[in-house]
Parts: sequence; C-alpha cells; structure tokens
Amino acid sequence: MVVAETLAGIALAKSAVSGVKSVINTCQDVNDIAHHLDDLFHGYDQSRHKVNQKKNKSKKGSKEWRNYLGKKFHDEEEEVSLSDITAEVIEQKQIEEQMKAMKNMLNKRFGMDTWDEIIELRKQRIEEAKKAREHAKQIAEAQIEHQHDVWKEIWKWTWQLTTVVFSILTLWGWLSYASKGKLPWPFW
Repeated sequence: MVVAETLAGIALAKSAVSGVKSVINTCQDVNDIAHHLDDLFHGYDQSRHKVNQKKNKSKKGSKEWRNYLGKKFHDEEEEVSLSDITAEVIEQKQIEEQMKAMKNMLNKRFGMDTWDEIIELRKQRIEEAKKAREHAKQIAEAQIEHQHDVWKEIWKWTWQLTTVVFSILTLWGWLSYASKGKLPWPFW
C-alpha cells in the first residue's frame, strides 16, 4: 500500500506540473491553477507520509526501483537494503524536482514571491486546521467528562434516594409491628 501511495504521489506531482504548464500563460490568477497546486501538495504529502512511515514498513520504494537495485546490489536484508534506501531517496528527489519546477513556473508568471506566499499560507492553514482539531478534541473530552460527572451524580442521588425510602419504609414497618397496628396514620 505504501508503494502505491508513493507512485500515486509522484503521478499526482507530475500531472500537476504538466497541468500548470498547459494553463500557465492563459490563467488570470493563481485560482485558475489551484487544483493543480492541490494535486502537487497532495503528492508531496503522500511522499512525506511514506518517508515518515519507514520504521513501520520494511519495503520502500517503487517496485521497479526495488527490483532493479535489488538485483544490482544483491540485497538480502529488507529493512536496511541499499536498494530500498536508494529507491526511497530517488522518489523523494523526483517529488522535490516537480515542486521546484512548479515554483519556477509560478514565480516567473506571477512574481518572485508567489511560491513563498503559497507555502506560507499553506503552513498557516495546516496549523489552523491542527489547532481546530485539537480544540475539537478538547471539547469532546470535556463533554465526555461532563457526561460522566452527570451520570455519576444521577447514580449517587438514585442510590441515596433509594436508601432513604427503604429506611423510611423499614422504620414504618417496624413501628407498625411494634405498636400492633395502632399507629394513628396507617401507611398501607
């Protein structure tokens, strides 16, 4: 699955760059090519996710690179094989190459700071989304804690009320029995 994600990430990055190349001269603003930028960053994120997951997965790199380099280097250990490491680095470089090409096209068309502004805004939005998720998680935890406290109080009051009612009925029954039914106000 990680191999498929990486290949999909590279394909997204390449298609994004080719899409921008086809519309870069006719677009009026960055919004005309925004979906291509989304594809590029999605491919980049998939590639970075794969690199971050390297401790959990033993196979790295695309199947073609892994097979070719595995034959050349005669790798035996999957986790530290040179072919897997090489394939991973090459794939990451391919994504970075596509990002650099996109940066050059956008800066050339819309001004020198366009790419930097896009990257800064993306980082800001990612941070805002992260904070929103953390805030929502805290609210959910607070709601669960509140609900737990409410049920705890309900059970406490139920137990106490049941105990008081049972005690009153027991006392009344004992008084009724002890007075041989001559209580001025019969309960039952």
